[in-house]
Amino acid sequence: MMASTSAGQQRYVRAKPYPEWKVKVLKELEELIKKHSVIMIFDLRELPASMLHQYRRVLRGHGVVKVFRNKLFLIALRRIYGDSVNAEIEKYLSGENGFIFTNENPFDLYRIIVDNSVRRYAKPGDVLQSDIIVPAGNTGINPGPVLSRFSKLKIPTQIRDGKIWVARDTQVAKPGDTVTPELADLLRLINVKPVYESLKVKAVLLNAKYIIKGEELAIDVKAYEDMFKQAASWAFNLAVNSALLIPETISVLIGRAVVEARNLAINANIPTAESIGFILAKAQSQANALAAVLANKAPELSK
Repeated sequence: MMASTSAGQQRYVRAKPYPEWKVKVLKELEELIKKHSVIMIFDLRELPASMLHQYRRVLRGHGVVKVFRNKLFLIALRRIYGDSVNAEIEKYLSGENGFIFTNENPFDLYRIIVDNSVRRYAKPGDVLQSDIIVPAGNTGINPGPVLSRFSKLKIPTQIRDGKIWVARDTQVAKPGDTVTPELADLLRLINVKPVYESLKVKAVLLNAKYIIKGEELAIDVKAYEDMFKQAASWAFNLAVNSALLIPETISVLIGRAVVEARNLAINANIPTAESIGFILAKAQSQANALAAVLANKAPELSK
């Protein structure tokens, strides 16, 4: 049920009392929600416990990583924010989810998550994001029927000192390829972990009102840097061509004005300290050109 608050907002009120363990969890959730303006929701399905523990360590100091039931999370959220909670958040609360409570920029936090991706073995059905190269060298594997696996994937091998050696670095897959059971089995056998896996962020909730989809967090920082540089360059050129006097353009505009004034004085034959040398040089050049023309038509004048 809903009850009015002093501010006129509606807040969630449960008709029946909660069990003691739920009261404790709800209290913890409410405190986390009150202290943090940003809540990141990530998918727990097929997430290894070891990866979850690693991210708890990685994100220590950046945010609090917790696992709660979806319904309890939604109840706590509504108890704090009432009807101002963005209703669309419910569609991101299906299945098993984890939550990161933070006050940091969600894009910066997502970059930390991606930068700390965990390497794992490829599984059949994985779609690869990069080339897979089987490195040359000793595999440490005894020769036997396993040789047929290398042969099937066209990996050249040699037998040395009773072990299988890969003769040369060999590409066995490229970006966009789907991992086959044979490839997954062989990569695990030679201990190659080609897949990087990180938390699968479903959405970010800002102050319970605004939602950022998980896929929108993966921005190309370099591309945005290039865009800002290009925009700054265009703005600078516009300011210069518009003769807009600002700290960034003043030296360029003064320099251009000096050059234009000097050129005007030279072309108008106005002798100044800055132009006299150029005027005399121009006069000398013109005189030499005239003498060359006259020399061809009246050689006696050149003596």
